Amino acid sequence: MAIGACPLTKVDKILVATDGSEAGKFAAQAAIELAKPCESTVYAICVAEVPVFAAEFMETLPQLIDSLEKRAKAALDEVKTLSEKNGVKCETINYTGPDPFKYIIDEAIKNRVDLIILGKKGVMLGAVGTKVIANAPCKVLVVPVGATLNFDRIVIATDGSVYSQLAASEAIGMAKRFSSELIIVSVAKKDENISYAEEAVKMVKEVAEREGVKVQSVIAKGEAFEQIVDTANKNAAGLIVMGTYGRTGIEKFFMGSIAEKVISTSARPVLVVKKK
Repeated sequence: MAIGACPLTKVDKILVATDGSEAGKFAAQAAIELAKPCESTVYAICVAEVPVFAAEFMETLPQLIDSLEKRAKAALDEVKTLSEKNGVKCETINYTGPDPFKYIIDEAIKNRVDLIILGKKGVMLGAVGTKVIANAPCKVLVVPVGATLNFDRIVIATDGSVYSQLAASEAIGMAKRFSSELIIVSVAKKDENISYAEEAVKMVKEVAEREGVKVQSVIAKGEAFEQIVDTANKNAAGLIVMGTYGRTGIEKFFMGSIAEKVISTSARPVLVVKKK
């Protein structure tokens, strides 16, 4: 579907990671769909991943390296062609080596991108995707294979933290621009946590209503990731928005467990908003 307006507050530059797989192609399609109304430049990156155990023997494995690099180039050429067809400016970036997430993060920082887009097939985001989200300097959108970007109903998951508040601000802005219904969900694991969940929802609701956004509140009990995904499914939401920890002086290899589980189990796109 065509997106009529830019949903995000600032998205001048989008970095999309692809490997030519079905998930990579879905990520690239989503990047182009967003880039067009946002007038963004797409940076498409593909890393010809050489297993760590083989890296020291690169010079003795020319056929393997050549095959990997040709596949990476083909994946990038496909994104470039699709971008140009849609009138979107696209720059391609390719690397060869182990640990693809490091190249993706380095390029995101170097180019000061506003959004990273990753694809996902099935329930596994994969080690590369997990590390990218944990270390990303900006927002990250994960698009499952088969999903469609849709902003009619947006789920914002909140726990009242500063990270959730940043995510809520982004979700409220999107809901306002698209006249969407905003579904605010907070999950209490135990009865004694219900009042805290209610307060977390109330904070977001008050801001959203001041902005004229239609709101639905959900206070759920149980495992947070299960309830968030269930709320999105029951309401046929087009997007789940969440917050997670940003970068610190110590490199983080794993994002918050709830965000990770939501991304892994959701068949709907998930936007992770980070505190830099």
